[in-house]
Formats: sequence, C-alpha cells, structure tokens
Amino acid sequence: MLTTLASKLDELIDIQKQLLDFAELKRVILIERKVDELNGLVKEEAKLVKRLNRIESEREKLVSELGKEYPHLSFSQFVEGLSDEIMKKKLQTQIRTLQELLLKLQAKNKINERLLIDSMSFVQHMIDQVTKTKQQNFNYQSPMDPQKSQTSNRGFFDTKA
Repeated sequence: MLTTLASKLDELIDIQKQLLDFAELKRVILIERKVDELNGLVKEEAKLVKRLNRIESEREKLVSELGKEYPHLSFSQFVEGLSDEIMKKKLQTQIRTLQELLLKLQAKNKINERLLIDSMSFVQHMIDQVTKTKQQNFNYQSPMDPQKSQTSNRGFFDTKA
C-alpha cells in the first residue's frame, strides 16, 4: 500500500511540474497577447487538472485506508513512525516537494491573474476610448454660440445601437 501511495505522490509531483511549466507559458502568452495560443493552453491545462483530480482522489482513498488502520495518527505522524527508513525518507521528500511545487504554482498563478486583470483593464480602456463621446469644448466657447448637432457628440461607434 505504501508503494502505491508513493507512486501516486510521484504522479502528483509530475503533474504539478507540468502545471508549473504551463503557468510559465501562460505568463509569456499573456504578455505577448496571443489569445489563440492561450485558449489551446487552457484546454491542455484543463485535461491535466482532470488527471490531477483523479490521482488525488486515489491518493485520498489510500490515505483514508491508512487512517482506518491508525485512526489516532495524522498522515505526517504516520510517516514519522514508519520503521522502513527508505520509505519514510521517500514519503517525506515527496510531501516536501509537493508543498514546494504548490507554493511555486500559487505564486505563478497570482502573477498570471494580475496579468489577466491588466489585460482586461487595457481592453476595457480601449473600448471606452473608441465608444465614448467626443469632448465638445476643448477651448472656451461662448454660451451664445449655437450648439452643434447631436450627431457630432457621438464617438467612433454608436453605443446605443
């Protein structure tokens, strides 16, 4: 059972590394504003996340089975109490590696989230610039002068359409 658990942890580590690579690719794609490539990458990432969820649920089942045998111990305590030093070191290393990878992935995802927000703000700003009404008076205009027609107040696109 422990070897199966160790292999599941290895699979999770491999997937986390792939997700880190995807996060870095996403960062580059977001900076370069390549939407089509981003869409393809997100689809591939979704497949990877599904696989991650499946393996994670298998890992949870294995840990819950161990929990039934040792109900008074947490998983970390269980690993600490293992008599097989090789397996103990391997599991500890895997857990530590997974934790580090998750922290790195969270950091990269925060950067990507900020890039997405900035990109959406830029797009919104550009839409506003194209659709907002023109300023009528750049300089002083006498209130006695006749007003221009309403059509000259429209922006590049008619937002009421």
